[in-house]
This record gives sequence, structure tokens and C-alpha cells, in this order.
Amino acid sequence: MIRFVIAAGAAALTLAAPLAAARAADCRAEVESAFEKQRTHTPGYHVEAEQFQDARAVKISLDYMLPDRMAQKILPPHETNAVETIAVSRWAWGNMGGGWEELQPQFAQSVVAHVAETLGKPVKAGGTFECLGKTTVDGRELIGYRSGAAPAGSTADGTAAAAVVRTVYVDPTTGLPAVNMVGDAKEGGKVWAKSVFSYPADLKVEAPAAAAPARPVR
Repeated sequence: MIRFVIAAGAAALTLAAPLAAARAADCRAEVESAFEKQRTHTPGYHVEAEQFQDARAVKISLDYMLPDRMAQKILPPHETNAVETIAVSRWAWGNMGGGWEELQPQFAQSVVAHVAETLGKPVKAGGTFECLGKTTVDGRELIGYRSGAAPAGSTADGTAAAAVVRTVYVDPTTGLPAVNMVGDAKEGGKVWAKSVFSYPADLKVEAPAAAAPARPVR
């Protein structure tokens, strides 16, 4: 979530103090407000996401439709068939390339619970978010917010992992989330995950027509 303006000469001196103050402020409430507006003031939204693993990327496509519907496609690296999941109210189905099937109860419960958590509860942003102002992301002028750096953990081989930050970008016209990125805290560091939000007017999530009716999750 971020933006910036570059000024020159004496103008740069007058902007320096307000800019520093803005970055010191905790703008977590603005981040939460944007995601709460997404959850309560839209009929649904689409997410195109990538999670990067070394040189490989997992591609994820998500549709959320209020009050309780979700369609998800996950395409692992080097695969041609996506793993698909659909949830409608208390029902859930999956498709791993061989056609739609009802999910087993333990998996269906997890999917339905995720949808209920995502669409049914207010978003709480952990930690603090600094205001970063305006910048251009993927050709769009957006408002940015950056979280504090999470402590560095360890990689699988025991070496220290880089601290990471989350940067959320909000559309200044609609007030809705536009981009969400997680990456190394250091300047120019690796991006580990990126999600791009859109709000199609014709968004629909329906039960798969070829699948047998699923049992409701209790």
C-alpha cells in the first residue's frame, strides 16, 4: 500500500518535514477501512495472486462473492492443470483435473470456514502501517501503506531469512484495496507474494454444473 512525489530546490525543504511526519504516523485504521469497505460495500471481488518460491511462482485466482461464495484456482509451477475449489454457502466441491467432486467433510469444513472468516468478519491489520503517500504501481496512481518489518526467521537450511514487510495499495478514487505485496524489508529486496484486486460488475460464483449435489457442512 504506497505513493510518493519528488520535488526540487527550496520546495523539497518545505515538503521534507510533513513527509517525515506522515511516515511516522500509524495509518493502520486506513488500511482496515479499505478492506472493510471491500467486504461490506461491494458484491464481491476478484484476486489475481502470485506466490514466489525461488525462481518458481504459484499462480492463484480467487473470486469472492458476498455473502458466502468463493471460487479458487491454484496453478503450481510446471503444471498445466489448476486445482480448483468452489464453495457456496455450506457446500464445497473440488476439481484436480478429473472433474468436479464433493469435498470430503474435513476439507469442506476448512474451505467453508475460510470463506466465513474472509467475508463475515472485519479485517484487523496486525501491527502498525506507515503512510507512504502516492506512487505509481503497474501504471496506476495509488495510495500506499507499509507494515513494520516482521522479525527474520530461518530458512530450511537454518540460515537467517530476510525480514519482510507488507505493502498495501489503495485506489484513491474508490477507497478499495488495489494491490497487496509481501517482500523483503530492505530496499530493492525480493517480492515473495503479490495480489491484485479487481471488482468486475459481472462477477458470479456458482456451484459446478457437472458435479453431484454436495452435502452441507454442519
